Amino acid sequence: MLNPFEQYKKTSVNTMTKGELLILLFDEAIKKLNQSKLLIEYNDYESANISIEKTRKIFNHLIVTLDDKYQLSQDLEDMYMFFNSQLIKASSMKSTKYIDDILPMVKDLRNTWAEADKISRTSKN
Repeated sequence: MLNPFEQYKKTSVNTMTKGELLILLFDEAIKKLNQSKLLIEYNDYESANISIEKTRKIFNHLIVTLDDKYQLSQDLEDMYMFFNSQLIKASSMKSTKYIDDILPMVKDLRNTWAEADKISRTSKN
C-alpha cells in the first residue's frame, strides 16, 4: 500500500492536463541538467552520468510521443535529438560546456510550453 504522500503524487500526476505533464517533464529535465553540472564540477562523473541519462530519457520520451503528422513535430524531434547529442558529449567529455549550451534553450522551450498551456486553458473558459 502506498503511503499518503505517494498516493497524493500518483493522484496528482493522473489528474494533470497534457500541458501540465509536459511542463513537469521540462522542470525535471532542467533540474537534472543543473544537477549534472554540479556533479561534473565536483568530479562525480558516475552520478553525473546517471543524471544525464535520466535527462536523455525525458527527451527520448518526448520524441516518441510526438505526432508526426505535423511539421512542428519534426522540428521538435530535431531539437530533442540535438539536446541528447549534447548530453552525450557532456558525459563523454566530462564537461559542463555542453549542458551550458542547451540549458537556456530547454528553459525557453519550457516557458513557451507553459505559456501555450496557459493560453489554451484560458481560451477554453
